[in-house]
Amino acid sequence: MLASGSARRIELLRALGFDPIVEPADLDDGALEIGAVSARDAATALAHFKARRVAEQRQARGAEVAWILAADTVCELDGAILGKPRDEAHARSMLRSLEARRHAVVTGWCLLGPDGSCRVGRDEAWIVMGALDPEDFERFLSEGAWRGKAGSYNLPEVVARGWPVSCEGDPQTVVGLPAEKLAPMLRAALARRGVSPCVEDDA
Repeated sequence: MLASGSARRIELLRALGFDPIVEPADLDDGALEIGAVSARDAATALAHFKARRVAEQRQARGAEVAWILAADTVCELDGAILGKPRDEAHARSMLRSLEARRHAVVTGWCLLGPDGSCRVGRDEAWIVMGALDPEDFERFLSEGAWRGKAGSYNLPEVVARGWPVSCEGDPQTVVGLPAEKLAPMLRAALARRGVSPCVEDDA
């Protein structure tokens, strides 16, 4: 089970031979006030929260237990967390703050097992974004291409637009899930090999 409706995460998993059943958590993380925590802790906590919520949803309707994978991606600039923008004005402000700067992108993940086991972790990458073309920037905003995206952008989409961005680390982490790094663990889970409760490690 993939506790996310993200088309990007679905594509990453399918490219590696997985065929996840999609069941997003009924949570709007863009409306959450994260508080004074690091991006690394926030991303992992949000992923765990979403996985637990989907498990609760399934239990409430009597669905069978399953492996549940959740993930959450946040950006961090100067110690401040940038999640999903609330509206176009918020997206404009976010992207202007990232322009000509280097920022971190953290994706946290959580895998809940049908036996109640839990494994969490995260991976971090860095993006350097140069000066943006004013005309294309305004077009990007008016098209709503910022909606539902941590930091108001998606890496492959802005690269395709010709934005001056470079990635230090795993691009899959920036897109929303370090799928290749997680693949061995996911295959082991599907082979019914258990994982220890409350295990935390980096992807």
